Amino acid sequence: MKYIIADDLSGANDTGVKFTKKGYNASVSIVNNQPTVVIPDNIDVFVVDTETRELESEPAREKLNSILKKLSIDQDDFVYKKVDSTLRGNIGVEIEEIMKFLKKDICIFSPSFPSHQRVTIDSYLMVDQRPLGASEYSSNHLKQEENSFIPAIMKKQTDFSVGQIHLSDVAKGPKAILSKINELCKKGNRIIVIDSIIENHLRDIFRSGFKFSGTVLFSGSAGLANHFPKNNNKPEKLKVNIENTKGPVIVIAGSRNSVVSQQINYLKDNLNLAQIKIDLEQIFSDRDRVLENYAAKSIELINADQDLLIYTDAIYNERQSINNKLMDKHHFSFRELEIEIKKMFGQLTSEIIKNTKARNLILTGGDVALGVCEELKIYSMNILDELLPGIPLTTANYKNLTLKIITKAGGFGKEDTLCILIDKLKND
Repeated sequence: MKYIIADDLSGANDTGVKFTKKGYNASVSIVNNQPTVVIPDNIDVFVVDTETRELESEPAREKLNSILKKLSIDQDDFVYKKVDSTLRGNIGVEIEEIMKFLKKDICIFSPSFPSHQRVTIDSYLMVDQRPLGASEYSSNHLKQEENSFIPAIMKKQTDFSVGQIHLSDVAKGPKAILSKINELCKKGNRIIVIDSIIENHLRDIFRSGFKFSGTVLFSGSAGLANHFPKNNNKPEKLKVNIENTKGPVIVIAGSRNSVVSQQINYLKDNLNLAQIKIDLEQIFSDRDRVLENYAAKSIELINADQDLLIYTDAIYNERQSINNKLMDKHHFSFRELEIEIKKMFGQLTSEIIKNTKARNLILTGGDVALGVCEELKIYSMNILDELLPGIPLTTANYKNLTLKIITKAGGFGKEDTLCILIDKLKND
């Protein structure tokens, strides 16, 4: 069995689909307060969404440990720790916990995702040709230069020694990489950060890791996962009933990323679809009544066979003023505000699905995807295909229905991405 441990839903899906493309059957399980973990019989790759990204370090460690105890991972099983391509979450904490639990000698770590302009140079993560710390993705409350330097982020979260393999060695190929891995391991380094700026570098990193004589935890974004070896046995594809999923597409855009703002604007300019712009101030002032009105309007539009875009007024250029206003008025922390928005989208989408024939969803942002799945009581998703780089198509069972769900990380895609995804869903 092959296991992927991810800390949010969109990341679980965008990594699992890389294995689907290699000929493996992959399924995602949302293990969020679930008492047991059930692995389907016909699965080659089991993807676990732990929902630990937004937790504090110790609660994240405890939750991850509890989930690992529910999985029957053998020494011969392949394990991949998926991390956010902009290093959000408890990366060092979770890598350390998995390594201790599974008794892994080293972790080979490279978060690069070249097709989404994330590359690693001298152990600095660059996003869109800028250091991570100078981008809108900056987090972790570190100084700008520290927030781009992967070993600095790791050392804030783990006592494991962190080694580095620079681009000059990576460019020499798998033998040189393996030699450096062995050298660093002998010096006591447990986590090895490896530079990579092109796909061939990631491929060579995987090849080198498989030749290491000790036990390895591979960790990175979906970019590194993309280079796992193909399954030449070509197992039978999952038999998933996706009939009766023609019809309107609902786009739920809850991410405040600037990329999503551009995609929304392009979608509105180029596609004739209905739009509902959620006024967050109204929602938080009179939640039940306003949410009921939004749901009624959405149901009316869907029943008129219209594609529908639902998004909030907290677009990137305005998000700071809107968020601060809401947090001050309703005494929310920023994370509490995000959770409330997640719940709102989940409740709204649930009402639409229950009262219409809509079966096609495009969900942007891990919080939005989780909120919708939680409200619909969806805890398992089958990964079918990758429609665009890092953007998978999945199916999920809702009562006696099959939903087609596309999950997209907020920062992924070009400005025409949402238009392309709608077209693919409607013409599949």
